[in-house]
Amino acid sequence: MDQGTIQLPLDKSVTVKLPSMPALESNDLPDLQYFPDPDSVITRTLLDQFSNIDKVDFILFNTFEELEDEVATWMAERWPIKTVGPTAPLLFVDKRLENGNDQQGNYLFETNAEACLKWLDERETCSVVYVSFGSIAAPGEDQIEEVAEALLRSNCKFLWVVREEEESKLPKNFKSESSEQGLIINWCPQLEVLAHRAIACFLTHCGWNSTIEALSAGVPMIAVPQWVDQTTNAKFIADVWQTGLRVKLNDKGFVGREEFEYCIREITEGEREKKIRRNAKKWKELAIQAVGEGGSSCRNIEDFATSLLSIP
Repeated sequence: MDQGTIQLPLDKSVTVKLPSMPALESNDLPDLQYFPDPDSVITRTLLDQFSNIDKVDFILFNTFEELEDEVATWMAERWPIKTVGPTAPLLFVDKRLENGNDQQGNYLFETNAEACLKWLDERETCSVVYVSFGSIAAPGEDQIEEVAEALLRSNCKFLWVVREEEESKLPKNFKSESSEQGLIINWCPQLEVLAHRAIACFLTHCGWNSTIEALSAGVPMIAVPQWVDQTTNAKFIADVWQTGLRVKLNDKGFVGREEFEYCIREITEGEREKKIRRNAKKWKELAIQAVGEGGSSCRNIEDFATSLLSIP
């Protein structure tokens, strides 16, 4: 296949069947439309990481066997893969929160962990919608306005990460108008936030790090995928792991405030809330087992370390 071009099916009714995967519609497939230049740094990085896949001795994945059993089994028959995740240290995060330790981890942007966690401490259990579109995604001003209006209309408390360069997209006076309802910050200690008792759900772009962290914390998700693998991650969140809801685009190609508000209400107080929360708790428990002594990821790490020691 030409690595510079990836063709997606034009017919939205087309269903793609891949080994060990659920049936995927066109909007479930990885999307590189945001990186149309095949020579851009991001595009080359995404594609070149597979260039020597048949020559390597080990491929380590930040996932765990129980989460993607069929996929991991199929891949292991062809490549030397090992699942070693989740690598998010959520067990240690829980202990830091219990001990009142606000020590920050290595975050991409500067955080104000103390102020953020103090604000959450003052909120009721499962009362806060956490919103973050990650470190790269840049939704348009119209889309940001729809999120803002939905949060106001939901009447839920919210913690919204809006990067400094994205703040100008917020509706005029939104910060002041919503100050009693929510907290808007440029960045936050996401592991600690997801582990906090106040978080009810995570409105996320479905980047893999955010996805695996939310699964490990047992937090239900509202999936708002933007590009690349996020569309496939959203498919698994909603339909396979059933730990959240995936938003639907309107006829203008973005998500309307009514859809956001519906998903927030459904996941916090709707008919599917209990089922989604049960599933989220199940995956958290399985994640803890995987990295615990004798768990699947623990064994894989030990096997990997043993293999390195045996290399002459």
